[in-house]
Amino acid sequence: MGGGITKQFKTFMFALAIVFGIQLAALPAKADASTSTTTPKALRGTWYEYRGSGKFNVIKITTHSFTTNGKSYTPSKKDDRKLQVSKWGSWYLFNKSKSSKKDLGQYKTTKKLIGGSYKKVLIKYHGIGTYHVFPNHKYEHKYSYTVLD
Repeated sequence: MGGGITKQFKTFMFALAIVFGIQLAALPAKADASTSTTTPKALRGTWYEYRGSGKFNVIKITTHSFTTNGKSYTPSKKDDRKLQVSKWGSWYLFNKSKSSKKDLGQYKTTKKLIGGSYKKVLIKYHGIGTYHVFPNHKYEHKYSYTVLD
């Protein structure tokens, strides 16, 4: 008697797993398609990195554009100026793909102590432990840093 219930239970669990597996497999495709050319709200705005001598590197991010030092990337542009957005962990990658010739880097927002209080900043990971810090106001101080292992 007990064997029949166990077999029915296993069959039910197997069928349930198949249904949930199909639903879960469909979710990522929809999420990726809707965000592939739309920038995350947390990253939108104008960000400034002090270069010295009163000059700044400027990044401007809107819903469907990424502009860095005068070069604009949007979904309607062609080739290496076409905007592509993807997510990897807590980082957002701009134009990071096999087809893109211009990798714009990895970005995320965080808070950094500036002038005695914590301010929202955009962080760009540049590789080999280098982080560029872009506050959303012009501060004549460079907050970028390098982490060495």
